[in-house]
Amino acid sequence: MEEEVSMAIPQGSVLPPTICVVPEDLAEGNKGAYTPKVVCIGPLFDHERTTASMLMLEHYKRCCVRKLVVGGESAAWSPEIHGPLLRNCFDTIVRLLPRIRASYSSSISSSSISDDEQLAMTMLLDGCFVLYRLLKDARMAKSGGAMESDYDEWTHLFGRCWVWGTVKRDLLLLSNQVPFFVVRKLFKHLKVMGNTTTGERDDALLVSGGLHLFGSLHPPRLHSARIQCHDVHHLLHLFYLSVDFPPSDSDESIRHQQQQRPAALLAPELTRWVPCATELEEAGVRFCARKRGASSFLDVSFRRRRGILEIPPLQLFDYSEPLFRNLIAFEQTYPTTPGRFTAYAIFMDCLIKTTGDVRLLHRSGVLVNHMNGDRDDVAMGFFSRLCKEAHTSDDRNYLAGLMQEVNTYQRARWPRWRAALVSNYFTNPWVTTSVVVAMVLLALTVLQTFYSVYGYYKPPK
Repeated sequence: MEEEVSMAIPQGSVLPPTICVVPEDLAEGNKGAYTPKVVCIGPLFDHERTTASMLMLEHYKRCCVRKLVVGGESAAWSPEIHGPLLRNCFDTIVRLLPRIRASYSSSISSSSISDDEQLAMTMLLDGCFVLYRLLKDARMAKSGGAMESDYDEWTHLFGRCWVWGTVKRDLLLLSNQVPFFVVRKLFKHLKVMGNTTTGERDDALLVSGGLHLFGSLHPPRLHSARIQCHDVHHLLHLFYLSVDFPPSDSDESIRHQQQQRPAALLAPELTRWVPCATELEEAGVRFCARKRGASSFLDVSFRRRRGILEIPPLQLFDYSEPLFRNLIAFEQTYPTTPGRFTAYAIFMDCLIKTTGDVRLLHRSGVLVNHMNGDRDDVAMGFFSRLCKEAHTSDDRNYLAGLMQEVNTYQRARWPRWRAALVSNYFTNPWVTTSVVVAMVLLALTVLQTFYSVYGYYKPPK
């Protein structure tokens, strides 16, 4: 026993892996949300590459490599020129293998991870596929969003329209990623379609392509802060950075939400839970869709003097649950993230417990549901499914201070009495008119009584 303990040395790199297999407890109930449907990226789903739906993309990836190496859509292949360039790219990937392996979870025991040649080939094919897609979208963004012929190409490849939407969502799965430094390195080694830029302009082109690629997905990007390419781990992380608080505002937003108090001074029983939306409304809290001044859909605020909880509008689609699940799984497996998606989901899960809560948030403009099925029921369970086995701590919960303020306000008596008064007497114009008339009559009666008594004791001389 002593020898085993003395020889035990932590394995792996100092930095945590950025691409992990989703833990079983998180994936339970909807494993399909973490599994690609038409395209495999990286070594973690190699066992899926031989399925019929994946084989078409595997061939297309080789087409992408060819187009990138020859520098155009229809340029001819020259063995003397393009062969050495392709081998140079492959050798570059081989030299990166230790860093590539460190990017993936050490718990992975895949043959494609242990085999140098197979892993390098996977990185080359998948990296070029991602690079080709990013450059296409970068050109589309530069031309003002004009569509290119690739949609016809996808339709011809799969035999059906709009399959690119499924591919795009596959590229946002946590375990279906290629390290972004591989894409950057390939870009530097290839004269891509006449591109002659270097350095920062190359990086900006890749980021621009990624933001355009996912620009149609919700939640949308609300800020224009520049994302540094060297900070991006993979495509899911790029999307994560684009919809999170802008880097310059992150610390300020957290300080504002926690009311500039350290986590140790926040009451734990008030920071981990808030009543549901209907209970808060009964206590005098009003819900409002925050459409101005929000830097992210996560930018929730509470105006405690007026009892207004402002939440940026959130639109839910059928792809929203897999997308949010993978964003939360990334936070749960990568310890240096701020954890705001998890905290937001837990907060919204507290607010939504019944279909009445869903309708209240819908009327307030906070929640817009485009999902199929019984919309109220589907939306009611949306956040509870996301939060299952997802955890955060008070010191990482950017909404901890806000939740305490909401709870304190909800427990006060005056807001509750005021809300009851408004609910009972000021919801109907006829009732309101009757109340006003009654108050005027009461005031006149009091004045008449006062002057009658006053005249009795002090009659005019």
